[in-house]
Amino acid sequence: MEFGLFNLLSRRAESQTINSIVEEAAETVKLADQAGFTTAWFPEHHYSNYSIAPSPLMMCGYCAPITQQINLGTAIVIGTLYHPARLLSEVAFVDGMTNGRLVLGFGSGYQPHEFKRFGIEIEHSPEITEEVLDIIESGLTNEVFEYHGKHFDFPLTHMALKPVQEPMPEIWVAGNNAQMQQRAARSGYPLIISALVKDIDFVASLREMAEKNWHEAGVDPVNMRLATLRFAYVTDSREEALEFADNARFQYRLARHLRFRREELEGGLLPEVPFEDEPTLEELVANSPIGDSETVAERIVEEVRRVNAFHMNFYMHVGSIPLQKSLRSIERFATEVMPLVEKELGKQVTSPAAAAE
Repeated sequence: MEFGLFNLLSRRAESQTINSIVEEAAETVKLADQAGFTTAWFPEHHYSNYSIAPSPLMMCGYCAPITQQINLGTAIVIGTLYHPARLLSEVAFVDGMTNGRLVLGFGSGYQPHEFKRFGIEIEHSPEITEEVLDIIESGLTNEVFEYHGKHFDFPLTHMALKPVQEPMPEIWVAGNNAQMQQRAARSGYPLIISALVKDIDFVASLREMAEKNWHEAGVDPVNMRLATLRFAYVTDSREEALEFADNARFQYRLARHLRFRREELEGGLLPEVPFEDEPTLEELVANSPIGDSETVAERIVEEVRRVNAFHMNFYMHVGSIPLQKSLRSIERFATEVMPLVEKELGKQVTSPAAAAE
């Protein structure tokens, strides 16, 4: 079983600065590296306080010298928002900076206001992202390549930069877009699905949707790897659990606003307006791996067994929650939750290739 740390780099309060948000994220990544997490992930978002990180590759490069073992991943690079000529070189460069610890998460995005400001129709994003993926795959695995597609035309190009990893960094795909999930199936890429603040039944429904898309791509779901993205927090205090849930709900509200084109900012911050169907804080805690060590471990084990996840990726420092509380939760997760999960699940096989061996 693999565990990841997802660093959203959100800004809930005006007092939070770019420097303070980045430094706090770096502190959580350093601890996750020491604690045995597999991967630290960084997002890409633009023009809102939902996340201030416009470049996940920049964050991977920033965290490379302060970590030793943990993989550093993009979750996600929105392929449509890049010219692949630049992205191709930057991926190879950052893989070198991390000494081969880069994981390349790709997606087609979901926030319309971002695409509007890049002059791109979000409806076209999946097909453009597929072409960017074609170029990344071909450019990183060949000394010389060319590409002629609908959206991009590459002349014969000699690759001066090569990644450390051979043949290239592992690619993952994130999101619920059917076209991208089918591309993940055809290429054998792991898929990341996000439950946000929903319960395990919702996660299972996302798994069913993914299996349908994998089947339509002609791939048996048994050969696919699935990862989930969840809010998680370890505490014995009900008050702290609800405090964390309040910050998680803040993220959920902003995500909903941006998905549905409600992007008006007040003083640089999106308004925290509730939705009719959102869970209460108590329901959010009950839906998620939030609580004491035993409760968190039980919910993780249940989700792994229910949806056959090989990797669980966790929001553990969100909104304006104090850094020291997040660090304490991460430390307890490593020292108390991980052993309980391993005891229950054992040494699980985490990939079809390993299973074949």
